[in-house]
Amino acid sequence: MSTFGRIKSSLLGLATNLRGWRTRRKLLVIESDDWGAIRTSGPESWDRLLAGGIPVDRSRYDVLDCLEGAADLDALFNVLSEHRDGHGHPALFTFNTVMGNPDFDAISRDRFESYHHQHFFDSYRYYHGESLEQKWAAAMTESLIRPQFHGKEHLNVPLWMRDLHSGHQDTIRAFEERYYALRTRTSSPRQFNYLAAYSSESEEELESAQNRLAEGMQMFQKTFGYVSKTFIACNYVLPAQAEPYIKSLGVELLQGQRGQFVPSGRDATGTIRRTYMGKRNISGLLCSVRNVIFEPFESESHDWVRSALRQIQQAFFLGKPAVVCSHRVNYVAGMQRAHRDRSLSLLDSLLAEVRRRWPEVEFVSSDQLADEMIAG
Repeated sequence: MSTFGRIKSSLLGLATNLRGWRTRRKLLVIESDDWGAIRTSGPESWDRLLAGGIPVDRSRYDVLDCLEGAADLDALFNVLSEHRDGHGHPALFTFNTVMGNPDFDAISRDRFESYHHQHFFDSYRYYHGESLEQKWAAAMTESLIRPQFHGKEHLNVPLWMRDLHSGHQDTIRAFEERYYALRTRTSSPRQFNYLAAYSSESEEELESAQNRLAEGMQMFQKTFGYVSKTFIACNYVLPAQAEPYIKSLGVELLQGQRGQFVPSGRDATGTIRRTYMGKRNISGLLCSVRNVIFEPFESESHDWVRSALRQIQQAFFLGKPAVVCSHRVNYVAGMQRAHRDRSLSLLDSLLAEVRRRWPEVEFVSSDQLADEMIAG
């Protein structure tokens, strides 16, 4: 990063951390999105997509991201278990979980007339031949992960199904490779991919979004045995009209960045809403802000440990929790194993240095942070 880039990043971080809720404790949260979601089903599929004219080489997510497997989870959990905070708690990832994926076979049998959902534990069996329920349960018991709700699927189902049914060529070609994350000209005037699951441009789509939120939350509670107290919208896109509904489902805090796109819910327009740590929005929901970026997949030349430590230091100095953004893509090897191993090595170095600099650090989850905000 250039000197100008570092100064700009520092100033934006300062603006983020100056307002809102404060604490004297050194709280560190690591929020990681998209666990359970498929992206690309493997290198062979990726090659066929590229050869078929789908530009999967233009996004680092498309190049590197895929459904995690047992070896990916074991490798991450091994790193987390090596680092303990001042209370003896291991490093903890908030696993923002997508509850499932399209059942491509069933949708194909129905000739795109009906959508069918596949639970993410079934996706593990389908794509990897692995049963991972016990591995997730053990990691939760050991406080290595704390699942929170990210979506029923990471997919705008009405838009995707409409384009499949109408014969959208690129969408169908991608479907044949069990891939829905393509960037393309959709039937929406605003959306150029299908990933913003709850983006709504009509009353009918808003109702569909709310139904899928309720169904997804029910799946979450049935799967994990508790209500998700926090929520992060897919692609940071959520209509304002859906927020009271999310609150009625038990959510108390919205995870997010400094800015979030808020679609109107009635047409293709929308606004950017700015927020800060501990802000209560008009629906009464608390907001948290990711003020530390640790995304090694984005660049091999950037010093991610150094920049993350600088952002953590600023957060702690200004009395803020350090909320680290670190996507699932960093920790999966299905596309490139060397990429995963590098990210894990950097994570190990980051956690070791955090413990050295701030021995009183406390590793907490996003819902634990919500509890602290509510109590304070």
